[in-house]
Amino acid sequence: MHLLSFLPFAATFAAVAAKQPSQDQTPLGPSTLFQIPIIGFGTWNLKDNATEAVSHAIHTGYRHIDCAAAYRNEKAVGRGISEGLKKAGLSREDIWVTSKLWNDHHDPNKVEAAIDKTLSDLNLDYLDLYHMHWPVAETSKGNEIYFLDTWEAMVQLVQSGKTRR
Repeated sequence: MHLLSFLPFAATFAAVAAKQPSQDQTPLGPSTLFQIPIIGFGTWNLKDNATEAVSHAIHTGYRHIDCAAAYRNEKAVGRGISEGLKKAGLSREDIWVTSKLWNDHHDPNKVEAAIDKTLSDLNLDYLDLYHMHWPVAETSKGNEIYFLDTWEAMVQLVQSGKTRR
């Protein structure tokens, strides 16, 4: 599929998002950007070597691990995070972990279950950032799910402490 075919959707998404009132999150401000390590270690397409690769990345200095339920390797990534922190003499608070909500969990009633599975697979108490992988929902019944309803459910995850942003 050609990138230009997504432009009308992206423009619509941006226009709708711009009309939404902003909501404070904890913490949110200019300094938030500086808290995210500038270079992250992506875990897409890591298979049998995910644990070792993530552990090595943390041990060699990466402080941002980017993963997603859709990659189907979060258990191995979680083992790598644990091993890497131990080898580097770091604690969970020393790294930034991002994960993403996959399209088949955009139903607001499925959002919390999705992050709970991610947290369990990663063996973490919280994420630093959790966002929609794609702002397009997939349902088994072909129903449309309005992405702002998904977003509202994700805001509740911040308030519950399951993710910081």
